[in-house]
Amino acid sequence: MTHYKTLAFVLMAILAGFASCRKEPLENKGNPNHRVCKTYSQQFETVWAGMDQGYVFWDRDTVDWDKRYEEFKPVFAEFDSRPANRPVTIYEYYAAYEGLFEGLLDHHLTGIFYSPKGTPHGQCQAYVRPGKNDYEHPTNPIDERNKQLKVLRKKAIPGTLIEYNPNTTYNIPGSYFCLIEGAKEGEMIAYFRFTDFNMVEMHQKYEYGSGAYPDAVSAQAPAKAFYGPRYHEGISMEGASYANNDSVVGIIIDLRGNGGGSVADLAPIIGSLAQTPTLIGYTRVKEGYGRLDYSEWSESWIDCPRTKHLKTPKPIVVLSDVYSGSCAELATMLIKSLPNGTFIGERTYGAVGGLYAGNASNVYHDLYYSGCFGDPDYYENGPDPYKNDFSFYVYTSTFHMVDNNHGDVEGVGVQPDIEVLYNRSKLDQGTDTQLDRAIRFIRVGH
Repeated sequence: MTHYKTLAFVLMAILAGFASCRKEPLENKGNPNHRVCKTYSQQFETVWAGMDQGYVFWDRDTVDWDKRYEEFKPVFAEFDSRPANRPVTIYEYYAAYEGLFEGLLDHHLTGIFYSPKGTPHGQCQAYVRPGKNDYEHPTNPIDERNKQLKVLRKKAIPGTLIEYNPNTTYNIPGSYFCLIEGAKEGEMIAYFRFTDFNMVEMHQKYEYGSGAYPDAVSAQAPAKAFYGPRYHEGISMEGASYANNDSVVGIIIDLRGNGGGSVADLAPIIGSLAQTPTLIGYTRVKEGYGRLDYSEWSESWIDCPRTKHLKTPKPIVVLSDVYSGSCAELATMLIKSLPNGTFIGERTYGAVGGLYAGNASNVYHDLYYSGCFGDPDYYENGPDPYKNDFSFYVYTSTFHMVDNNHGDVEGVGVQPDIEVLYNRSKLDQGTDTQLDRAIRFIRVGH
């Protein structure tokens, strides 16, 4: 009997097991999903308690959560005591929650907090995402990608570049394929880049196109060139599968600026680059409301399609950067774990803890002792009786993941095998130093 499972299946089995043998539910007054907040203080108390019970990183996080309570309880109490002629401003409201969450390890963590609609001074919304990185670039990922694509167009073997730059209303990933010359005549390097992990979903929704998505079929052309016509099932020998072409002596998977997406992509899109299932790390979840009520660590394997995978091992380089997050980091960990895999670039964003199966905040705190709590639609769509309530929504991770050496990734990032930091001046001059290093590695072997 095989012992491996895909990451998604492992999480499903673990969490389903907890749901079936869980403890008695917390009293309504303690579960943040059962609280209706009528004051700033009630909102603060509920949010603080929800994190206290359901945050999965307390044993490794350096934030003193009890001290934060003592520090910010009087701040929110003072908000409640304000006279009508001196209302709480959006800046004060945001600063309070930003201070409460500052420095927490979870890089998926997001909070949205509302003051009432019905007060004379109007409502405030505080949107807080505390995850930060100490070496973010002096530009943004879209600008960088556009400059990198200009360089790629010059490096591609003429006639091999296939690129798709989506209209943002389509909600489908940009993707880019080309062949680059290898070290010897006739040798080629297959390059593939995509901007989001929803390739399988794109296939399912848009394969045949429609009036609403007139170029949906062409959007899949880069993936089909690299993987073959049935890319959503993994690399195939059918048709133009350049990954399995004998003339292709190396592969570059470019995940720079890829913020993640669906774990459904991991097996067919990334796992198919391996010959066997690959251990990428270990996960654990909460099994009680106590801060340190953890499960045991469980192995997390990424499956490899048994018939549609890379037939012959060849050097694989993954390019990732500080803007590679979530599923892009899991993919980086997988390729880095392969005997023929190398990670070139810079330390990734550090957000691998993700949420299990969606964002149903009404069930997470009860079923899994962690994850989302609050209601993202309550404030915007709730009926008039709710207009004076202080609603909120907190998105925090369901599981804690470490790499296959039990090293921390959350809030830290995946460390490259060969570090090549982003070089803005070189890129402005038409040189992509990270791509050049990947090409050199495949051509000369180091």
